Amino acid sequence: MHYFYAYHGPQNEHTFKPEGGYGISSKTRHARVKVGDRVFIIQRLAGKASCFYLCGEYEVTGHSINPDSGYPYRFALKDLSRLDPFIMLDPLKVSEILPHKGGDQRFNLFQRHFCSQGASFAAPLAKEVVDVLTTLAGSHAEGYEPRSRREDGLRMVKVRMDQGPFRREVLDNWHGRCAVTGSSLALEACHIISHANQGKPSVENGIALAADLHHLFDNGDLSFHNNKVILSERAQKEERYQALHNKELGKPKYPVNINR
Repeated sequence: MHYFYAYHGPQNEHTFKPEGGYGISSKTRHARVKVGDRVFIIQRLAGKASCFYLCGEYEVTGHSINPDSGYPYRFALKDLSRLDPFIMLDPLKVSEILPHKGGDQRFNLFQRHFCSQGASFAAPLAKEVVDVLTTLAGSHAEGYEPRSRREDGLRMVKVRMDQGPFRREVLDNWHGRCAVTGSSLALEACHIISHANQGKPSVENGIALAADLHHLFDNGDLSFHNNKVILSERAQKEERYQALHNKELGKPKYPVNINR
């Protein structure tokens, strides 16, 4: 599976709608992209005051050709992020966390990476770029309800916005960084044991995780043992996650009951 990028740029007057798919003009690129590949779509509509938005992450589910379209080579898409509304992006802030990219130095890194219609489906994205976009999309994903999928009894749910004190204390306890990666990007303060399982909103029951790692935990693809990260076989096959297997967790200021 590969990850690509596509731009819904200023030649468009209307917001991107995934049910309509995405079209390109290149037959070669159309053939290169396979069913099951993923694409992140960024939007900036016509108008000087228009902002940049991350529309989300989509899975390619099919190919078609519409000779009457200006972009005849089309992809059918499945919306994986279900972002409503789309995420407004600050190009300068996102530039601070993107890897270096050559090009016109008059433009910031965000513009060099993403602000070109010709870059749509041009080549698979680098792992570092995928990590940034995945985390940005995951930080706004829905799904507050716990799901009983884990066999080890651990369950985790996102903290609701009205639980501000818990969030602040947990993030502070983990030094404002993900317990697994050490990144400060798109952090979530999470309950290790959910309310449904008598988990308390306390520092001892909280861990700071990047949004995409929270989803792995919730789906049973990430757990902890002897203060180390344990990934499922499926997660270990993902290039962007495999290096995390058996990685030691960061050290919080105060003890956390992570190994249960």
